[in-house]
Amino acid sequence: MAAYAAVATLLFQISRVIERVDVLLPPPSLKILEFAEKELKSFRNFVERLDSKSRERMSASLQGVFDTIWAYIEEDDSVICGDMNIIVDGERYEDLSRGIHSLVEQLKKVEKEYYTLQEDDQEEVVSSSLSLSSSSRAVSKSKMVGLCDQRRLVKDYLILPWMAGGIFYFIYGMAGIGKTTLAREIFEDLDIIEWFECRAWVTAGFEWGAGEERTSEEITEDILAQVDPELHKMVMGGSEEEKNEALKESLTGKRYLIVLDDLWNQSVSAYLQSSFPDNQNGSRVVLTSRLKYVGEDVNGKHFLDMRLLDEDESWDLLREKVFVGVSCPPHLENAGKKIAEKCDGLPLTIVTIADLLSKVPESLWIDVATKRKHKLFVDAYDQISQVLNTSYEILFDFLKISFLYIGVFPLKYEIPQSRLINLWIAEEIIELVFEEKSIEYTAAYGLKFLALSSLVMIYQKNISSLMNFYNPQIKTCRLHSTWWHFCQTKARETNLYHVLDCYNENNIEEAIEGHTRLSIHNNVLFALKHVYNSIENICAFTARSLLCFGPYCQYMVPVCFGLKFLRRLDALNIRFYDFPLEVLKMGKLRYLALTCNGNLPSSISNLRKLQYLIVHSHLSIKPFGALFNLPMEIWDMKRLKHLQVKGYDLPSLGDTFLQELITLSDVTTHSCMVLNRVSNLKKLGIKIELTPDAADPLYCFGHISHLTKLESLKCVIVNPEFKLGVVFPVLSFPCFSFSLKKLSLSGMGYPWKEMSNIASLPNLEVLKLRFNAFRGPEWELEENGFPNLQALLIEDIDLVKLKWAHGNFKSLTVLRIKHCYKLEELHLGDLPEIFEIEVVDCSPLTEWHVKNNALQFKVDRLHVHSSWKL
Repeated sequence: MAAYAAVATLLFQISRVIERVDVLLPPPSLKILEFAEKELKSFRNFVERLDSKSRERMSASLQGVFDTIWAYIEEDDSVICGDMNIIVDGERYEDLSRGIHSLVEQLKKVEKEYYTLQEDDQEEVVSSSLSLSSSSRAVSKSKMVGLCDQRRLVKDYLILPWMAGGIFYFIYGMAGIGKTTLAREIFEDLDIIEWFECRAWVTAGFEWGAGEERTSEEITEDILAQVDPELHKMVMGGSEEEKNEALKESLTGKRYLIVLDDLWNQSVSAYLQSSFPDNQNGSRVVLTSRLKYVGEDVNGKHFLDMRLLDEDESWDLLREKVFVGVSCPPHLENAGKKIAEKCDGLPLTIVTIADLLSKVPESLWIDVATKRKHKLFVDAYDQISQVLNTSYEILFDFLKISFLYIGVFPLKYEIPQSRLINLWIAEEIIELVFEEKSIEYTAAYGLKFLALSSLVMIYQKNISSLMNFYNPQIKTCRLHSTWWHFCQTKARETNLYHVLDCYNENNIEEAIEGHTRLSIHNNVLFALKHVYNSIENICAFTARSLLCFGPYCQYMVPVCFGLKFLRRLDALNIRFYDFPLEVLKMGKLRYLALTCNGNLPSSISNLRKLQYLIVHSHLSIKPFGALFNLPMEIWDMKRLKHLQVKGYDLPSLGDTFLQELITLSDVTTHSCMVLNRVSNLKKLGIKIELTPDAADPLYCFGHISHLTKLESLKCVIVNPEFKLGVVFPVLSFPCFSFSLKKLSLSGMGYPWKEMSNIASLPNLEVLKLRFNAFRGPEWELEENGFPNLQALLIEDIDLVKLKWAHGNFKSLTVLRIKHCYKLEELHLGDLPEIFEIEVVDCSPLTEWHVKNNALQFKVDRLHVHSSWKL
């Protein structure tokens, strides 16, 4: 009996039809499909709650459900599982309605049979009732708390035999997130046990006390012993190849489920896949690992990136572990929910805290909930660190330091990738491991590797992240609270840095003595004379980095500028009324980040070793048409690599060059006049403010074409004025460099006919068009445009009709259309197998066209959201 498999298969098909083509369906067809979806979900939940005794007693009826559904699914002209266009066109509605009502009637009879059996045999009520009583839940409810959506996702993939994507399913996530628990729950699920002929569970990770991962031969032996004990005895003395062949022979022709839990070695997972035959019958191999890259060489796999628990799930788990079998006293509930929230959604943290919490008096709960660093949490993190340590120890040495360094940022701090990479490089903790690549490439690779190792959480991804599973494009990231505690502890042990986040007058001198890196998580501490003097006196000759990462302080506080040997100063979160001249005495500075108003002094050139100069302004308001240029002496700062100066421009006088400069951000068009003197730029950001006398504000683009190494360009008109269909008269469209990989435009108002110039760029991978970057009712694109474009964003554009000829976008994997309210007609040509199409708040006609196009080519992820819908 495998009624669940049949119900899940049909339910998946119906849900897919509703999701993909709901706006195309005639109302009667949509109504009957929604009715079927509701009834099938109800019956699926019914089957899942059946215990083994009830399944045995009702085996004939459940087998009848399986046979009925499966016969319907396998019909060549099935209305639901066949051609979706039959439903869309409204044909055979009577067949659809009659078939669904007949099936639902059969399902109701099975449920009625169950309840009749319970009435006839009162003894069975206690042991196998499907009521919501605590006694029945103890028998049938999953032991896992939370993550019901992900459990359902994995179970349905394993049990739907026709699911495309091969036999492998890869579950990954950070330590303690519940990978093994989830896999074990599914492995022992009654529906899974009934569906698979043979099963095997193998823990492939580090054995307790051994310190080494199990070999592929040991894993093969373990699997074979479970699926065919007799054959296992026969080949025990043979070679590894003979054992692999024996395993393959044993599994051939069977529907099997193999779980390889806690994989660490990429080569092991790749090697073992040759032992698992694809019998085309729904066999599955589940892999779990903390390391995302472990599954890279496994062919034909689906993935599950395990999520953290939400607040409700966290409280449910904590409550269950603390109050086993009893309810939580009402007076502890508020404190308990706050404690659960502090666990940051990690099941391992919640379970550890619950164990410790159950041993302390109830009177301490409020303290545990409210104090930032309560001893209970410190003790829990110390215990958890033993589990985390293996993930840290396998890192390359330079990545260990890079990872621990992330702890200089406050807890749950959203860290921009560019800021972290710049600091890594300025701190000289990144090694150049790729001879033909830049240090910036190595740093970006290191951060991606940490993310793939489940050590760093990706907070925001760039649009291109979806294009390559193993090459995430990180925009911002953060540490989980358990890893943040781990980094802080290790940093203290190695004197890597010291964090000041609160005032303790008794031991501040001792705490900061000898440290080269100081991270301030509360900038107001500088206003305390004792703290200020202690840093100035004790760290005068030892401090090399002063990082002020506390919340933004709009009132100026005194910063310790007397640290003569300082090399890195990040004070973006502190407001200075004017540029602090004391900084100019720090001749060893390599990294300087400040927030101030007013001009930069000419003596800024005294900082000749400076590589990173980042200056933000407290207020962006300035007199209309006023120009603020950097001092002429900026050209004497030959080591500058990164220059971000909001509201300032490079001066045009002089004839010297900045050959090391690779990033120039937040400048206006006036800086473009001297781009020939920064010819090695790779990243350029321009903000344009229109003036009444601007004949052609984009004259600057004529200079951009000389930047033969430019890879990323962002250009924004902050105050566009639309006249006669365009923002301003277009004298000439820019000639972009062929090296360009990323292009973001906003407010230009170019006519769509000029898009052909961008479409011919051979290396362009990401294109973002925002706020009428191009204007006009129709974008018609001829053949063979955008040969390498992988991600396209169209947002807040006045398009009415989008018409792409065949042969365009041959590499496109992500298409996002947002807030294009006038868009009514889309003809997308012959797009390749696109990964994602997302449509947000566009017209109903846009939604209709997108879903109609989605029927013509494969789309892995279709997301349509309209805020005005219920």
